[in-house]
Amino acid sequence: MKTPNQGGFTLLEMLAAVVLLSIGFAVYLNAMGATTQALLHDEQSTRMALLAKTLFDDQSRKLLKPGHWQGNLAQVQWQLTTTAQPGTPPVDLYRLELVLEQGHRQERFVTWRAQGPKPGTTP
Repeated sequence: MKTPNQGGFTLLEMLAAVVLLSIGFAVYLNAMGATTQALLHDEQSTRMALLAKTLFDDQSRKLLKPGHWQGNLAQVQWQLTTTAQPGTPPVDLYRLELVLEQGHRQERFVTWRAQGPKPGTTP
């Protein structure tokens, strides 16, 4: 108990302050952990999207044809399926479906590509 002429805090007040500080610190650490996980997930999604763009760009440089291809790029397994779609001649329309897998994570990307007449042919 305090007497009117004593200064400072009692032991009970100090314990209450330490408990409140501990709770605040625990909430802060939990929020930082969730933020770190969200940033890691975002980084992985961005990496997968860039790999998908690279693979789609590689395919667009080639003469497109229906088929199924697979491989490994930057420690990511990929499977690409190209299917011909009905289109207006002389333009061929293709649907490209790409599945990327790394560990337990899997991303799926789909795009459409139009291909004009083959070089050396007349429409």
